[in-house]
Amino acid sequence: MNEPIDLLEDVAPASNELGAIADLAQRMFDLEAEIAQLEEHMKQKKQMLKMLAEQDLPDLMQELNIKNFTLSNGAKVEVKDIIQGSIPSQGAIDRAKDPDEQESLRLLQQQCFDWLREQGLGDLIKSQVEVQFGRNEDDACNAFTQELSSRNLAYKRAVGVHPQSLNATLRERLSEGKPIPLEMFRVYTGRKANIRRK
Repeated sequence: MNEPIDLLEDVAPASNELGAIADLAQRMFDLEAEIAQLEEHMKQKKQMLKMLAEQDLPDLMQELNIKNFTLSNGAKVEVKDIIQGSIPSQGAIDRAKDPDEQESLRLLQQQCFDWLREQGLGDLIKSQVEVQFGRNEDDACNAFTQELSSRNLAYKRAVGVHPQSLNATLRERLSEGKPIPLEMFRVYTGRKANIRRK
């Protein structure tokens, strides 16, 4: 005689496995939500720190005519003037979604470069060329470094100014009273409190 088949017994392991999958997927979902919440919390804390460092503490120290002091734990607090400028990078231009915005950023970048060159500061502008070669193309890579213009290979060129070099130059020119197109370089001036731990 044929033994009866217990359909529930055959289905039960699959249900247990599906349950395990559902549990893991729920844990993943919950962790993603928790991470998003923590990232938002971190963003808020960074904004609070920025407000303390760039506004509240420098303003109060200026009001009390204090340039620096030491905390009871030995950490030194000092307020410094900051000058920051920027030039749109190739990465920022590439990331812009709107073609008009890309063109606007490209034009602004070129205007910044032209102004630096006109002021005799062209040495701040650095160029970088990146070329991709496949496996076993060492010989082609070596030949390319000697003969870039005659090779028909795709390459990527990035031109930019290191932010610290730009900011140092802007600081120097402002301290010497030399003109700078502040809007073009999106220059930000302010004060910032720094804490140096001992």
